Order: sequence, then C-alpha cells, then structure tokens
Amino acid sequence: MSTKFDTQKAPRAFRTISEVAGELELQPYVIRFWESQFKQIKPMRGKGGRRYYRPRDIDFLRGVKTLLHGENFTIKKVKETIIKKGKEFIVARPNKPIDDYLAVEKQKIQINFNHTGKTTIFIKSFSSEEKKLEINSLIASLNKLREKMIARKNI
Repeated sequence: MSTKFDTQKAPRAFRTISEVAGELELQPYVIRFWESQFKQIKPMRGKGGRRYYRPRDIDFLRGVKTLLHGENFTIKKVKETIIKKGKEFIVARPNKPIDDYLAVEKQKIQINFNHTGKTTIFIKSFSSEEKKLEINSLIASLNKLREKMIARKNI
C-alpha cells in the first residue's frame, strides 16, 4: 500500500501526527487514542516527545480506520481480527470490505415445513466447497430431525 501526501516530503519520509491526521481525515486525539488501544502503532519519538509515523504505521492506521469507521467494527472486534489475521491483514488491503477477505457470500436456502409452509432463510457462509458441503450436511441433519419430530407428534 502506498501512502500519498500533498507535501513535498519523500514518500518514505516520517510524518508528524498532524500530517497523518490530515491524510486520514481524523483528529490527532483520535490517533493518540488508537495508539493507546493498539500496541502495533508505535511512532518514533523525536526530541521533546514529538511523534513521527513511519509509512507502515500510517498504512496500519488507515486499515484500523477502515475497520472502525467503514465496517463499523468495535475496537474489541478489531483487536480480535488483528490476533486472528495478523497486522499484515490490516495493512494489506484496508479499503476493501472485510467480507471480501472472508470470501463470504449470502446463500438463499429454502426449507419447507409441513405445518408452516415455506420459509426462506438467508445464511452467510464461506464460499469454499468444504463449507458448502458442511452446510448441506447440516441441512440434511435438520431435515432428518424434522421428519422424526413430525412422525413423533403426528402433525
């Protein structure tokens, strides 16, 4: 991910918190708060304690912003995502929806219940064949259970 700035600094140059805040359209206090919440954000400190952010830190901040503001994740959920997927996941593609990474698609499944008519259920599932087989197996098990319950109650 490349970071673009309007200033005349080199692309790999360190940025101050105000430059980063301007680029990400955030207030500096938000970035400072995120530093306290995400240990992965570690800006260099200059004389007098001034923060200098590496391009990698800025890309990570951009990914966090996408998850928090764009995907409406909670801070806790972002932390869990970092633990499960790693920092590189946040840095790599922060502008795409999280569902793209999980390869999630909605599948329409129609289940017929004798006593209630047709019911349509939307299930979010992984698009891999393994997950589809798992879902189909689960549906078959539920249908068998439904048949047993109907036979038992004589509905």
